[in-house]
Amino acid sequence: MSSFTRMIAVLPLGLALAVARAEPGYQSHTAIVESIHQRVESEFRQRGQDYQAEVLPLDPRLRLPECGQPLETFLPQGRREAGAWSVGVRCRGERPWTIYGRVNVRGSVEVVVLRSAVRPGGLIGPADIAMMKKDLAGLGGDYLTDPAQAVGQVARRGLAGGTLLSAEQLTVPKLVQRGERVVIRAESGGYQINSGGEALADGQKGQRVRVRNEQSGRVVQGTVAGPGLVLVQ
Repeated sequence: MSSFTRMIAVLPLGLALAVARAEPGYQSHTAIVESIHQRVESEFRQRGQDYQAEVLPLDPRLRLPECGQPLETFLPQGRREAGAWSVGVRCRGERPWTIYGRVNVRGSVEVVVLRSAVRPGGLIGPADIAMMKKDLAGLGGDYLTDPAQAVGQVARRGLAGGTLLSAEQLTVPKLVQRGERVVIRAESGGYQINSGGEALADGQKGQRVRVRNEQSGRVVQGTVAGPGLVLVQ
């Protein structure tokens, strides 16, 4: 479950009163700041991450026409996981306007890390990984947050113990290897016919590969269904 903390920057008393007081015909700064808070809160609730957000005060001299419609918020492309955010607030009323509020965001998330080194092509099992809480400011955009995303995958290259795992580092294991003996299975009307064969290409589950029947010498295409098993029509 995620948790969040709102932080409000402290202003001198005179400026604070100016920001809080909504002049007739002008948009309340309080409403703008609240909409920014709600957008940041929504982002982190969806991710299940802990965070703290400090919305920086708007310029008290800012005068925007009062919006007769609910304010819309959006996040510009290229934002980071944490640090300085820019959150857009838009009015689509009769006198439309758009501004950007500044938010300082700090947060953390539990990520999947390796307990010990794994060789290239090594299969990742439950005992090979652990969950560790990390500061979002030090993370890139590609990291795993669920052990199920790693278990059963294989390493594309050698990985050291303590490595924070990402999808780019892992791939689906090859269930069929080129040159190895495989079972070629044909199914029809509830019957199965198995014969031996040779794989002519590597294959992951669900991939189409060419195999040579060792009895007839005929080359056919089939679908990889399991370790050393290819289904043909």
